Amino acid sequence: MPTPAIPDDPTATSDTHHGDLLLQLLLQICEDFLANTGPATHHEVDILLRARGITGGPGWLIDMLGLTRLRLQKATHHNQPSSQHDT
Repeated sequence: MPTPAIPDDPTATSDTHHGDLLLQLLLQICEDFLANTGPATHHEVDILLRARGITGGPGWLIDMLGLTRLRLQKATHHNQPSSQHDT
């Protein structure tokens, strides 16, 4: 299971956008929920996606949730100031 995004992470800097961390957490909750549901829920999600012209199915949605969460985590980590200072 992927590492959860933790909005109150003490390693997060004051420059970290709280909204980005909450979005990461929400994406993970959705990803985990959809990955652990049964065929009936996957069927309902598939119907919902197809109604919006998306033919990838629940597996595609789970992958996109995970990839988006990872991109946000990398962006958040990349935007944290380093411990090295220019002199």
